[in-house]
Amino acid sequence: MTSINKKNLDTVNVVYLVCSLFSTDMDFFMLYFLFFLYGLFKIFCKLVKQRHHACYILDYECYKPSDDRKLTAKHTGNIVLRIKNLGRDELQFLLRVMLNSGIGEESYGPQNFFGDREQSPSLSDGMLEMEFFYHTLDNLFSKAKISPSEIDLLVINISTFSPAPSLAARIVNHHKMRDNIKIFNLTGMGCSASLISINLVQNMFKTYKNLLALVLSTESIAPNIYLGKDKSMMLTNLLFRSGGTAILLTNKTDFRQKAMFKLKYLVRTHLGANDDAYQGVMQKEDDDGYQGIVLSKNLPEIVASSQCEPS
Repeated sequence: MTSINKKNLDTVNVVYLVCSLFSTDMDFFMLYFLFFLYGLFKIFCKLVKQRHHACYILDYECYKPSDDRKLTAKHTGNIVLRIKNLGRDELQFLLRVMLNSGIGEESYGPQNFFGDREQSPSLSDGMLEMEFFYHTLDNLFSKAKISPSEIDLLVINISTFSPAPSLAARIVNHHKMRDNIKIFNLTGMGCSASLISINLVQNMFKTYKNLLALVLSTESIAPNIYLGKDKSMMLTNLLFRSGGTAILLTNKTDFRQKAMFKLKYLVRTHLGANDDAYQGVMQKEDDDGYQGIVLSKNLPEIVASSQCEPS
């Protein structure tokens, strides 16, 4: 009886040991499986989040002024000749710039350039130049089949014209957009303004889901003619023209198939800490008190160096 009980006890111990080992293996397997599922869940969440970070360009509309605002070489020459402060040397310099600029006969100017009023612009002239936004947006909304009330984010950039209320607020009022729309009115950004605006939209897309964004980009010419003799400030009278564009963007995945483009990468370099770059394009007054925009002679080298700076 004793030996049988001992044998039975040994069997029970073996069975208990096997069950214990099996239970330990099951716990380890379950723990490993849970970690595996957690990893898959994190990857899935990251992929879903990245989908909403996408930046799709749905449509755009470029502004083309009417033919009566074509700024031909002859008309540009007449504007230059009306600046009484210019001597023979300055006129010859401007003529060389005009011939070598490559702008041609198909560019446009603001309305006050055609009424001999470019030297005494008013606030109304500046506002009239900006009214193209309304017609351009109407065309864009019609093409994209989007209502102004659907716009969630509005970004306007214009360097040298900043009225109150802002141009962004005027767009909201004219098109009766929603009261919770997010608006940004950027000024003083120069030729980088469009890139900065798109980058702003791209960053907003990383914070908010399912947005429709509108970027408006232009420059103000009407109130910014330079009447002095500084050659570094004369260039803007010849190189800049009227125009603009409106771009519709979204991070809504439902619009992915309708999009014209997908923005994959946007890289910016800010050289503002470099004195030469900082002074490359600057609004100031010359020694005679005439206001204008200085274009540094080192500007091409500054632009080239920005492409080589590590991001």
